[in-house]
Amino acid sequence: MISKMLTNPRMVALLIALILVAGLAAVASLPRLEDPHLVNRHAILVTPFPGASAERVESLIAEPLENAIRTVPEVRHITAHSSGGVSVIVVQLEDAVMQEDGDQLWAELRDKIQQTARRLPDGAGEPYLDTDRHSAFTWIGALMWEGSGPADLLRLGRYSDELASRLRNLTGTDIVEIVGAPAEEVQVKVDVVKAAAVGLDVPRIAAILRDSDAKTAAGELTNDQQRISIELIGGFDAVERIKRTPILTFPGGGSLQLQDIAQVYHGQPDVPRNMAIVSGERAIAIGSRMLPDMRGDRWTAALQAEVDNFATTLPDEVKLKELFVQERYNYVRLGDLINNILLGFVFIFAILLVTLGWRSAVIVALSLPLTMLFSLACMRMTDLPIHQMSVTGLIVALGIMVDNAIVVADTVMRYRRDGYSAAAAATKALRHLWVPLLGSTLTTILTFMPVVLMPGPAGEFIGPLARAVIFSLLGSWVISLFIIAPVAGKWLSNNQASGIAAPRLNTWFRRLLSWVLLRPRRMMIVACILPVLGFITIQTLPEQFFPPSDRDMINLEIYLPAGSSIEHTRRATEQVAEVINRHPEVTSLHWFIGRSALSFYYNLTNTKDGESSYAQSMMTMVDFAQANRLIAVLQGELDEAFPDYQIIVQRLSQGPPANAPVELRLYGSSLPRLKSLGDELRLIAQETEGVVHVQDTLGQVVPKVWLDIDESEAQRSQVGLKDVSSLLAASIDGVVSSSMLDGTQQLPVRVSGAGVKATSIDRLMTFPLALPTGPRPLSALANVELRPAQAKISRRDGRRVNMVGIFIRDDVLPSEVLDRIKARLAVENFEVPTGYTLEIGGESESRNEAVGNLMGSVGIIFVLLIVTVVMAFDSFRLSALVFAVAFQSAGMGMLSLWIGQYPFGFTAIIGLMGLMGLAVNAAIVILTELKASPLAMAGDKAEIVDIVSVCTKHISSTTITTVAGLIPLILSGGGFWPPFAVVLAGGTVLTTILSLFFVPAAFLVLRKPYVLKYLPQRSGADAS
Repeated sequence: MISKMLTNPRMVALLIALILVAGLAAVASLPRLEDPHLVNRHAILVTPFPGASAERVESLIAEPLENAIRTVPEVRHITAHSSGGVSVIVVQLEDAVMQEDGDQLWAELRDKIQQTARRLPDGAGEPYLDTDRHSAFTWIGALMWEGSGPADLLRLGRYSDELASRLRNLTGTDIVEIVGAPAEEVQVKVDVVKAAAVGLDVPRIAAILRDSDAKTAAGELTNDQQRISIELIGGFDAVERIKRTPILTFPGGGSLQLQDIAQVYHGQPDVPRNMAIVSGERAIAIGSRMLPDMRGDRWTAALQAEVDNFATTLPDEVKLKELFVQERYNYVRLGDLINNILLGFVFIFAILLVTLGWRSAVIVALSLPLTMLFSLACMRMTDLPIHQMSVTGLIVALGIMVDNAIVVADTVMRYRRDGYSAAAAATKALRHLWVPLLGSTLTTILTFMPVVLMPGPAGEFIGPLARAVIFSLLGSWVISLFIIAPVAGKWLSNNQASGIAAPRLNTWFRRLLSWVLLRPRRMMIVACILPVLGFITIQTLPEQFFPPSDRDMINLEIYLPAGSSIEHTRRATEQVAEVINRHPEVTSLHWFIGRSALSFYYNLTNTKDGESSYAQSMMTMVDFAQANRLIAVLQGELDEAFPDYQIIVQRLSQGPPANAPVELRLYGSSLPRLKSLGDELRLIAQETEGVVHVQDTLGQVVPKVWLDIDESEAQRSQVGLKDVSSLLAASIDGVVSSSMLDGTQQLPVRVSGAGVKATSIDRLMTFPLALPTGPRPLSALANVELRPAQAKISRRDGRRVNMVGIFIRDDVLPSEVLDRIKARLAVENFEVPTGYTLEIGGESESRNEAVGNLMGSVGIIFVLLIVTVVMAFDSFRLSALVFAVAFQSAGMGMLSLWIGQYPFGFTAIIGLMGLMGLAVNAAIVILTELKASPLAMAGDKAEIVDIVSVCTKHISSTTITTVAGLIPLILSGGGFWPPFAVVLAGGTVLTTILSLFFVPAAFLVLRKPYVLKYLPQRSGADAS
C-alpha cells in the first residue's frame, strides 16, 4: 500500500491538493485576534451601602457575601475591599476551570448571592456580579459635545444608548459598555425649611409621590361579550405633572403643591458615579468587544461602517471620536510576524541552496509552505485562532519544518547514488526513516506538551505557541515521508550535485573525532564542562518572569488621598495633563475617573468601582520606543510636581494581572496591629533602592461625622435614632419612590433636600427636623464630632489583610527589588507576631503559580519521553545517552541566555523545554546510524568516524535552518521573544556541536560488553 502511494504520482498530487485546499480555507475562515482569548475566571461583586462605615460594610455586607461565595468549591480566592458606602469583592476561580464550566459556576454564584441579598440590612443596595471584565475591548469611542455652553451630558447619554444598541446588534459583538453617562432621572429638590414649616420632610414627600404615581391597572371588567381594563389617569408622564402633585390640603380648601416647596427638573445625580475625559473635555466613552471566534479585521470593518453610519445622524454639536482600535495593533503585529515568516523562509532557502544544491533545496523548500498550510488546517480543526502566539509558533517551527525533509531528501539521494531506482529509493528511505523520524518528532512534541497542558491564564496565553509547533512537527513528518520522499526520488538523479563541499573542514572534523575516540571517557567529562557552566552562570542573571509589552501606550494611574471627591480628582487630572502634554511625543491623553479605564490591554485589572479618588489614563505615544523612554521621565516630573498625589507610571506588561510588581500581604485579626505592621513594611520599602511608591490598603483614613443623639430628648420629640438616621439619609442622598414615563424610558424620581448634600457641618446642625412635636434643628437633639475612620478594610479568603503594594522604577526588575526588601527586612529584624502571617504576592506569586502549573504535567510527560526513546532504540543505555544530551542542551541554552545577557523568565523556561526536544534530534540521528552498523557496534572507530561524518551534513543543515528560522525573532527586539529565540537557537547550535563529539564517544563506551555486568542480564544477543 505504502509502495503504491509513493510510486503513484496522482496520489501525491491529490495529497498536495488536499493540504493546499484545507490550508487556504483555514486562512480565510480562522478568527483573527491580537492576543489569545483567556478564560474568564475573575468577577467583581459590587454592593452599595450608602453612609455606612468601612467596618459596618465589612461585617454586614462583605462577610455574609463571602460566606455564600465560599460554598462554591471551585472558587480559589475571594478578595473583599470594604470602603465607606460600598463593598467590592473580587472572585477568582481555580485555574482548572474552563470556559464552559465557568459560565455555569457564575450562574451558581449569582443564585447564592441573590439568596444572601435577602438577608442584607435595610439600606443596602442590590449586589451586582459583573463577570465580563476579563478581556480588552476591541474598539473604544467617545461622544463629545461641540456646541455652545457646557456639555449636555443627558443628551449625549441618549445618543450613547442608541449607539450601544446598534453595536450590540452587530453580528459578533460580545459586550458593550458605557462610561461617563449620567444616570438620567427626575430630581425633586425639597426646601427642607419650608417643608418642615408645614410638618413635612423628604421621606413623607417621597411617600406621597409614591402613592400619587398610578401606573398600575385598576382591575378589569368582564361580561359575556367583552373585557374592559380600568386604569387611573394621573401616572407620572411629565415633569409638570409631578410639579402639580398636591402634598398637603387645607381644611378651608386649596392645597399645597410640590412645586411650592421644591424644585422639580429633569436632570442627573448631584455627584456622578464616574467620568470620562476625552482630550480634556467631559465625554461619554463606549467600549465594544467582539466574540473570540470572529475575525478581528472583518468585525472591526463592520463596526466602523456602523459607527460611520451612526455619525451621519448626529447633530452638529455632537461629535463621535474614535479612541482605540485593537485591530490597528493586530494588523501591525501580525504583519510583522508574517514578514518574519517570509524573512525566515528566505534565510532557510538560501542556506539550503548552499548546503544541498538547487534541486534538493527546491524539494526541501517545498515542505515549508505545505507544512505551514497543514498547520493552519489543524488550527482550524482545533479552533485555534490566528494571533501573535499561534503565528509565533509557526515562526519557531519554521526551521524545524525542514529538518525531516532534509534527512529524507539526503537519504533518498544517497540511495539513488547507490543505484536504486526512484521508487525503490523513496520506499527504502521511508522504511528506514519512519521510526527514527517519528521518534525524534515525538520527543520534540512531548517536550512542548507541558506547555499545551498547562492550566491557567499563563497556559492559555503561551499554549497556542506550543500547539502550533506540534501541528508543524506532525505535518513535517507526514509531508517529508509521503510527499518529499517520492518527489525527491523522481527529481533527484544519481549524479545530483550535493551543494558546496568543505573537504578541509571535513578532514579536520574526522581527525578531531578520531582523536576524541582515542580517549572517550575523558572527552565525555570535558563535554560536560560547558553545560555545567551554563547552570552556574544562569544564577547570575536577573529574573524577569513576564517581560513588558511593546506597545505605544502607557498605563498611568492617579491615587488621591482617600475621601477625595470625584470633582477634586477631575481637577487633579487637569493639572497632571498639563505636565504630560508638554511632551510632543504624546499623541492622545484621555482619563477615566472614579473607576478603572475601559480595558485597552488584555491583563489590565478593572476593580476600582466607586473609588472617587482614583483616575486612570489611556495615553498613546508616537511609538513604543518613545513610550518606554517617557516612563521614567514622566514618573520623575509628576512626582516632583505633585508630591501629595500617588502617580504610578508603568509599561504595559505580559503575563497574568497583578496589583503591583512587588506585593507583601499581612494577615491577622486586629486592624490596629495590621496597620502598624503595614506602616513598618511601608517605611522599609520606601527606603529601598528602586522603589517609587508604596501603598497599603489600611494606610489611609477619612474624616467622618459622628452624631451623638440625646436619646431622652429624642423620645420627648417622639422619634428614635433609626428615624433620625433614615431622615438624614433620605435628605442627603435622596430616595427613589416613583418613576416618570418619558417616551419608552422610565426615569426614576429622586427626592432629596435642596443643597443638603453639599452643605457644611455647621449648617448640617441647623437642619430642620419635622418632628411630631414640631420642627426643631438637628443641634437640639445631637452633638457633632469629626473623627477619622478607616478608609478601607481588605479581606482575602476570609482573613483580614493589609496589602502592601510596591511600585518600582522602570529600569529595575521586580525580583531585584524583592531581594533588596528581603535583605532590609532581615537587617531591620522585622518579625511577624504570632497569629499573623506575611505572604509574598505580585510578580513573584504569579511566577510561582505559572511554574507550578507548567511542571504539573512534567512527570507523566517525562515517562512518555522515556517510553518513546526506549521503544525507538530498544536499549536503555542508548536512551540514557539521549537524555544525557537533553540535560546538556538545557545547560547550553542557559549559557546562550547568559551570553546574550537576557533576563531569565517564563519565555526562557519555555524555550529550554522546547530546546531539550530539538537538541536531541542530532543525537537520535547519529545513534540510529551507529546502531544500524555492525562494525560500529563492534567498536570499530573508523566506522564510527565514517558514519558520523556522513551524518554531519544533514545535521549541520538542519541545525543551521533551525537557527535561521529563529533569526527574525531575535532581530525583532523587545523583551518577549528574543530570550526565547536565543535559548532555542544558541542552545541548538552548541548542543549539536557538542553532540557530534560527545555522542560517538559515549556510544563507544556504552556499547562495550563489560558494562553489561552492571545491568540485568538477558539471554541471547546484546540488549542493544
